[in-house]
Amino acid sequence: MKAKISFSSVDATSNPVEWMYRLEDAGFQGWEIVGEGLQNVEGEFKARVKEIYETTNLVLSLHAPLSDISIASVNERIWEESIRQIKECIENTYEFIDDICVVHPGVFSPLSIQMPEKAIQKAIDGLTTLCEFAAERGLRIAVENLPSANMLMGRYPDELIQIVRGVNMYNHGICLDVAHANTTKTLDEFLNIKAKDVEIIHLHASDNFGADDLHLPLGKGNQDWKKVLNGINDYEGLMVLELYTIEGGLESLEFIRKRSFK
Repeated sequence: MKAKISFSSVDATSNPVEWMYRLEDAGFQGWEIVGEGLQNVEGEFKARVKEIYETTNLVLSLHAPLSDISIASVNERIWEESIRQIKECIENTYEFIDDICVVHPGVFSPLSIQMPEKAIQKAIDGLTTLCEFAAERGLRIAVENLPSANMLMGRYPDELIQIVRGVNMYNHGICLDVAHANTTKTLDEFLNIKAKDVEIIHLHASDNFGADDLHLPLGKGNQDWKKVLNGINDYEGLMVLELYTIEGGLESLEFIRKRSFK
């Protein structure tokens, strides 16, 4: 496998200082910062991130804020605030980020589900704005497929490709979350995307049982890891293990190392 293995804690209420300094020694090659909660890059924590950036070989990526955020909102003020908060996160973090900022495509509301094409266009408009902003800071935007909950946008390949293809920029692509694809039963479709103008540029990985997005360590659910790892055999970017604890990350690293998927 050519991918670099990175770690991200989806528990934004845990103090990252308790585990971030262990990542490189533990064998991780990267760290994806989740730009909200206690991982919001500002103040003293920004100084800590700078220290990691300057003293380790970790490749840092960024997950833009996702809680209460929707770049597909048809409420203009909510849409503007969502864009503003993501821009602010990028501005505070970009000097430490190697390449990738992950963005969620958005959420349908009771109103926008009645006008889905307008919501999709708002997502495209939002991503265009964010790609322009990110390009000025040397970053690419990776748009993530989401899990099976009905109100989430970009759950299926055709919809996500439509959104990504609608953004007339050069610095964007798909973040394939294989755990999310497991909940929507679309892993094969995502792994076999053939569109020349839509590229998988980033990966997220965790495990579940095909229904809820549980962020379990690799091997603790029913994900077909032989299919996943063979399917990304030529991918050379980051595969981010999105888990609750570094202990789950270490367990997942061992899972990858001990098994032959050929």
